Amino acid sequence: MVIAAQAIACSIPVFRYALENWRPDPYTAFVLHQGELTTEHQKLIDTLRSTNFAGTTSANLIVGTVDLDSEPDERSTQIRKENADITLPCLVVQTPGKSGQPQSVFSSELTATGVAQLIGSPLRVSIADRLLKGDSVVWVYLESGVTEDDDETFAMLNKELVRLQSELKLPEIEDEDLDELSASAESLRIQFSAVRLSRDDVQESAFRDMLLHVEHDLLDESYVSQPMAFPIFGRGRALYALVGEGLAPDLIEEACRFLTGACQCTVKAENPGVDILMQVDWDKFIQPTEAVDASLPPLAGFSGFGQGPDGSSSEVTVSQSTTVAPEEDRAAAPAKSESDAVPPPESTANDATAVVAQGGSEATSSSSNAVWQNAIYVLMLAGAAVGVATLFLVRRSGG
Repeated sequence: MVIAAQAIACSIPVFRYALENWRPDPYTAFVLHQGELTTEHQKLIDTLRSTNFAGTTSANLIVGTVDLDSEPDERSTQIRKENADITLPCLVVQTPGKSGQPQSVFSSELTATGVAQLIGSPLRVSIADRLLKGDSVVWVYLESGVTEDDDETFAMLNKELVRLQSELKLPEIEDEDLDELSASAESLRIQFSAVRLSRDDVQESAFRDMLLHVEHDLLDESYVSQPMAFPIFGRGRALYALVGEGLAPDLIEEACRFLTGACQCTVKAENPGVDILMQVDWDKFIQPTEAVDASLPPLAGFSGFGQGPDGSSSEVTVSQSTTVAPEEDRAAAPAKSESDAVPPPESTANDATAVVAQGGSEATSSSSNAVWQNAIYVLMLAGAAVGVATLFLVRRSGG
């Protein structure tokens, strides 16, 4: 077991390995309607399902329609019941199945405004821009609403990020891991930045609600009105939330150390974090060296839809956001407690049929890789066992 655990570790820092290899888990969009959809509504659905230059979806979103007049299943019936006050056709989006029991994070009438709020926002564009241009981690500070307190806490966060950017050091990347990088090891740097997010920003309402579902209790009365900070890394993955008094220097440092440290486990599912819905064609800008965690869950009917099996200061204003951009190493670990513009992503989300086809081919590759990996582990373990047995026999015989 020790040998196997070491075999999937990597000297590449977590933030970079995630950017290269960890494909974002998809959110699920339900379009609930009764009877035939109008041409206008169908165009909006097509927008959600649009694809990028390569013909694949560029937003981590699976889209499906449910006609409530055609005997909907239990799940869609319950979703409609929970959103009975929204005029049909309506759009309801739920968290990725791999993040636990799916929860609704966005709902609205099926309108151009609703679709735009869901698939993109100024702050998410800015965060993706920073990550693609080399920021190790972008910290999102969700304001409490008390201006004086927010100003003080945000200033503290920026101060710590500047300090950590100068103090932390990247791990030395081992020769055997260099092939895992699409960029030179020398080009990597530690750079942190921070942005502010107002709870009242309508343009960012979907983003805000996604962040508030990164952990299951962030909407509890004891936490919901407190300031929060979310370290975002990789392809838009939120590590976790630092809340209230937990938003402290030691825990900020802990998170930065983890994310800038060597990747102790390359398996995405074994690492903390929840992906945020972003309309970014990551593969256009980052050329992964291998398809890691690329498979999406197979869809066998709409009842199983979207369910998984098993970051010197400068100020930029983006929807009430301020940013600090330092440089160097960082890291993080569990606790509760905005740069040029990114070339605009060509498109948006996922069609269930396309996802099934993609998921099938990637799953086959993933399965084959898994077989070889397991075989290697078995051979290594067998070799170790033979070595130990030989040593034991030699000693026992007095040799």
